[in-house]
Amino acid sequence: MKKLWLLIIACVLLLIVSSAGCSEKNEPVETSNRPETNPSESKIKLEMMLNGWSNVPTDADDPWKKWVEDQFQIDMTLNAMSIGDLESKLLVRFASNEPPDLIFTWDRNLITQLHNQGFVLDDWAPYLSKLPNVTSTWNDQMRVFATKDGNIIGLPKMPDAFTWTLMLRKDWLNALQLDPPSTDSELLEVLRKFTYDDPDGNGKDDTWGISSAGAGSDIGEISVLESMYGQSGFHIGPDGTVQHGIVNGTHLQFLTFMRTIVEEKLIDPDWYTQGWEQRKPKLFGGQIGMVHYPGVIVQEAEKATGATGRTVEWWDAIPIPTGSELGGKRPPSPIAGGMLTVSAQAASDPVKMERILTFIDSTVYPTAGYWALRWGVGVNGQTVSNLPNGAKFIGMKNDPYRKEMIGAHDWGAWVATSQDRVLEGQTDSPGAADDKQLEIDGKVILMESYPNYHELLNLDPQVLSELRHLTRAFDIQYILGKDSDYEAFKQEWLLAGGQKLLEEATLQLQEMNLLH
Repeated sequence: MKKLWLLIIACVLLLIVSSAGCSEKNEPVETSNRPETNPSESKIKLEMMLNGWSNVPTDADDPWKKWVEDQFQIDMTLNAMSIGDLESKLLVRFASNEPPDLIFTWDRNLITQLHNQGFVLDDWAPYLSKLPNVTSTWNDQMRVFATKDGNIIGLPKMPDAFTWTLMLRKDWLNALQLDPPSTDSELLEVLRKFTYDDPDGNGKDDTWGISSAGAGSDIGEISVLESMYGQSGFHIGPDGTVQHGIVNGTHLQFLTFMRTIVEEKLIDPDWYTQGWEQRKPKLFGGQIGMVHYPGVIVQEAEKATGATGRTVEWWDAIPIPTGSELGGKRPPSPIAGGMLTVSAQAASDPVKMERILTFIDSTVYPTAGYWALRWGVGVNGQTVSNLPNGAKFIGMKNDPYRKEMIGAHDWGAWVATSQDRVLEGQTDSPGAADDKQLEIDGKVILMESYPNYHELLNLDPQVLSELRHLTRAFDIQYILGKDSDYEAFKQEWLLAGGQKLLEEATLQLQEMNLLH
């Protein structure tokens, strides 16, 4: 029965996510040739600043840095950092006239902001003929996402297959004889029992119901719980008008829920200050009962615990619980997985720009350069196995460099897409953890999400940035019980540009014939 279920899931994934090809050999799929290295070409220096996963530096022995140098005659410096840090550090660098050459961010508004200030390339359109691999991954929505006032302001990255939702400790549910929560009140009860009823049976008060990784700048991925009450951000409401969660009350309901779980100490006490990687010892040490994550959580738990198989059945995916009649769906699936651009200064250098174009187009999915940069094929001794169901397998067991230098993963952060269908296993061949991830991801893909309106809009990035900072500051104060005047905050948000953006969003969605 399990094999039949896995076959069904594999078929669903195969229909939803395009395969990168099949081969009987244990080797990467060569969809384009790597560029010829011209020994006579002079080496150039490039710096990329980006949103990474690990956001820590590597060392002088970094094989990815050497690969980029050998393949492209580029001495590349990679500076990866969190979303909040990237924005502030980029603005400082541009203000001091020391910009990086390449910029990748998950936040399109940051690219728009830099573009409006003339800091980055004005229009990518004249260069697209030299980026055939890049543009072949685009669809119509991605072009809209990248276009402002007729100019293509950046290169959108392929989105991941949308496999994010709430993951919870299924073994804890079973131990406490609980059902998966389907409402916000049921979720609250589960979090209480996960925190105080010794779900792991070790006799210690060392578990928490839920966690987040705010990195000291925002509330982190736990913001997904706003979807219990309705769609957040700018969207079209049930009455056909443009709405925003801060104005229609959805955000207040979420903050009230957050205040409750903080007051009752149902959440990991470091939830606001810790980063993504910093949170992992507690998460995979068995102290957290619920987290927002994709199915790769199964593989990461196994990696962190010695790949013994002990954690394979820990996690299961659940839909977003319902807190109102409009809630209970996942946030919108992303149109793109981020955006890449170059500084205006780098674009003004023809030699540098030509090298950048070659580098970018030679490393996008599904080129051989992608497999090298993302997974280490031809760089760090990695091999790709093609599975019968169209997925692929890469065993990370014998990857000593990335095990010690986790920052090396960030080389792939700006090209990565789960549409490569790779299962990143911790063993030499696929096993129980890979089957479990495939099962969970297939289950999650079928969960309902809200439609994505926000990423179709071109709203004033400076106003968006100011509203984001205003919201982040109020959110933590409200959650900690230091400010309870939500109405005053809402009015401040509207006066600071929220009302203006609501009007702009209405006009833009009318022009797209999405409002009737």
